[in-house]
Amino acid sequence: KRTWTRIEKKDRRNLKMWAEGARESILLPHLAGYTDALERGWRAERDYVRDVCNEFHARISWRVADDEEPEEPLPDYDPMAAPEVEELDAAETEAKRARVETLNARINRWLKYRAKKLRRPTMRNRANDPWAVLLAKLAGVKAPPKARQGFQQYMHESYETDIKPVVEARWKAQLVEEDGVSSLKTGKAPNAPFRAQVARELFKELSDSERDELAQRAKDEAAELRREYLELMKGPPSRAPKDRQACIDNLGTFMTEVFKGVHEYTGLSCFAVFGGPIPMYQGDLRTLTVAYGRNQEPTPCHFPQWGKARFGQDVLEFMREWLKTAYTPAQCAEAALPNDGEDDDDDPLARAKYRFDPVDDWGNDSKDEDNTDDTDDESGSASDSASDSDSDSDSESED
Repeated sequence: KRTWTRIEKKDRRNLKMWAEGARESILLPHLAGYTDALERGWRAERDYVRDVCNEFHARISWRVADDEEPEEPLPDYDPMAAPEVEELDAAETEAKRARVETLNARINRWLKYRAKKLRRPTMRNRANDPWAVLLAKLAGVKAPPKARQGFQQYMHESYETDIKPVVEARWKAQLVEEDGVSSLKTGKAPNAPFRAQVARELFKELSDSERDELAQRAKDEAAELRREYLELMKGPPSRAPKDRQACIDNLGTFMTEVFKGVHEYTGLSCFAVFGGPIPMYQGDLRTLTVAYGRNQEPTPCHFPQWGKARFGQDVLEFMREWLKTAYTPAQCAEAALPNDGEDDDDDPLARAKYRFDPVDDWGNDSKDEDNTDDTDDESGSASDSASDSDSDSDSESED
């Protein structure tokens, strides 16, 4: 039986496994943090790699050769401590600079390669990533249903022409006379089980070739829906204003379901404030508040409703000020929905799903219910407000 022995570092012809040993004990604990930084963007990745490199150089001298192991135990690392200053001549300074740059690049590659291996299953097929599937629902993208059975495909294609007349005839046959007045035994209209039973019987009366064709069409349609779904999941989220507005319309319902689950698992009340250019308002900066969980006062209310003046000033107004530093006028203009000229009404939002009507009682510290449809003691609410400092705050209501 062939056995393998590890070659000593000094006898190796390349730098594979260069971090093996004490160096790996520094880098490996940072792998999870680096992977998380990758998800937050290149700036977070850059800052995290910088911190890892600082720790590496503080604990292992740049003078230690690649084929040497540093003396252990390694010194502790304090990120708040000032780095040790060495007295070096010009040649040593240049040698240290080149060595540190080489090690920094090597550390970056080490982290990136291993993080890529950890993330690879998710990157290969986002349709199998539960987080990607969950977020896709925000855009209205849902996993396609399974293929219909043969009789279901028959109902889908020919219910009005072939099945409905038979269903109605058999349903009327159940009419009975009670004191001279017609009534139905089981209901006023054919229910789903009754319709399905009739469809099954009619499906069995079809020829073998017809049944096979229906079953095959059901499989083909399901395969096509699956293919379209996978194509949507492969690409990045759409940045088109129309698609982003659709996501914003779904955000309140989406986050309420998320907060409901968080509340059930943790018992904690939740709220979140979202802000940015809203396409349906031509890119105006506005905020959306979503909350879940009510207090136990005589008139229970959500956190944004409890002390509206304080919430409007301390939370929303502060958020509005920040939004003006987060988006440029060009970004706001780019986010606006295009004007297709179809709406000639005086109100440009006449066809909008949500209206942001001005609210005059932000200064009133009452705890009355707002115009949401919540009736349960523990339910979510969504409200919106304009981010322009010279405009009144708004709450969300349906047309």
